[in-house]
Amino acid sequence: MKTATVRDLRNHYSRLLAWISAGEEITITRRGKPVARLSPAPGLADLEKVDWNLSAAVSRDRSREIRLSAAESSELRKESGGRW
Repeated sequence: MKTATVRDLRNHYSRLLAWISAGEEITITRRGKPVARLSPAPGLADLEKVDWNLSAAVSRDRSREIRLSAAESSELRKESGGRW
């Protein structure tokens, strides 16, 4: 279950609606406390449900990817000069 703030709901409604359409249930919080829950309409969730475990990002083989050490990451951030 995903969580969003009241501000997220107001400012990013389209994104949250896409999550709901994909079968996600969202808890809306105000000041860190749950105030509402948004969920897909009955019957519609099964039609558009997404199995995130089948996503290419999840199933990608990362065993051959280069991993940076903390020092290398820090150096890379310094080189970028905060342009991110």
